[in-house]
Amino acid sequence: MKNKIAIASAFIAASSFSTAEIVINDFLSFEGFVDMSYTHTDNDKPDANENSFQVDQVEISWLFDFDPVTAQIDLQYEGDRVLTALDSDGDPADFESVIVEQAFATYHLDNGGAITAGRYASMLGFEAFEPTGLYQYSTAYTGGNALDQALNGGVDDDDSDFSVLPGYNQGVKFTYETDTTFFGLALLDGDYNRSRLGGDEPSNGGLDADGGYGIEAAGSFDLGNGVNFFLGGRYDDGDTADKMVYNTYVTYETGAWLFAAELAYSEEDFNGPNNDEEALNFLVMANFAYSEDASITGRLSYVDGEEETGVNTKDEASFLKYTLAHGYAFTDNLFLVTELSYLDGEASSTGVADTEFDELQAAVELIFSF
Repeated sequence: MKNKIAIASAFIAASSFSTAEIVINDFLSFEGFVDMSYTHTDNDKPDANENSFQVDQVEISWLFDFDPVTAQIDLQYEGDRVLTALDSDGDPADFESVIVEQAFATYHLDNGGAITAGRYASMLGFEAFEPTGLYQYSTAYTGGNALDQALNGGVDDDDSDFSVLPGYNQGVKFTYETDTTFFGLALLDGDYNRSRLGGDEPSNGGLDADGGYGIEAAGSFDLGNGVNFFLGGRYDDGDTADKMVYNTYVTYETGAWLFAAELAYSEEDFNGPNNDEEALNFLVMANFAYSEDASITGRLSYVDGEEETGVNTKDEASFLKYTLAHGYAFTDNLFLVTELSYLDGEASSTGVADTEFDELQAAVELIFSF
């Protein structure tokens, strides 16, 4: 649904980037991609500059069609960081993992409606979850190493602090779609209870209890003249916290240009005292396809949040992120993204002097799709 809103995707419309299915038979096909990148990061913290070259992600999607039932299983490989494990240098250890990112089945109704059950992506958020749907290398609301260090005493934990939009959950949803409108309503396992819907009593003090749920609703509308409007929200009722997320964005397409503006806000109310959190995210973006093979994108994004950490104590942070990216399609299946982004912000913790931070990152990303 996100790609329907972002009509002039840098990979699809602007650069003819292809993720065509490989058909096995009438019932089975698959598609996927390999995403690799080189990044160089500079910031003002000691020993914080770094270079990285790696395969970021490999994904294969198996697509099943037994009309009127379809199904999809996404297998994803990526490197991941686990903070509780340290390598021989005392740094967070890197682990490679293969996960089932999505696995769901959909029953398609005759009137444009559909019922989906399984594990699937949230309907909220302008930016796609996969690199094949992004206009840049980085996402808008990640704070980078500089923010991690400012809030975590110099420890880089690869965390996207105060990014409020949800990702993947298990549940059931109903969607209805026409040429000009989309509506969706989902019942989910919730942000704080990831095992399954319903379930057993807490076994570890409630940290991963199975008793919570989430409700997500979203709608998009084609207003004509290239303008699309999206509005959505989510409520999580968990054993450890309750959370509300509000999200809206507008896109405008005219000729080779695509413009977008997004606003997202969340509030978390934890069961424990003095441990609540609220955050605001917004972005504005412009994408220009100056040829059939290439496009350029500019984006400005902002994050502001605060989290109570105890009685009369809290962490606060805000930053602006400036991003300029260029995309070029060598072929229908091979795409190159170059990006330069600059992050400028400040963070504070009660009893600790305010910290200003900035970070410059250059990235080159190569994506092969099939």
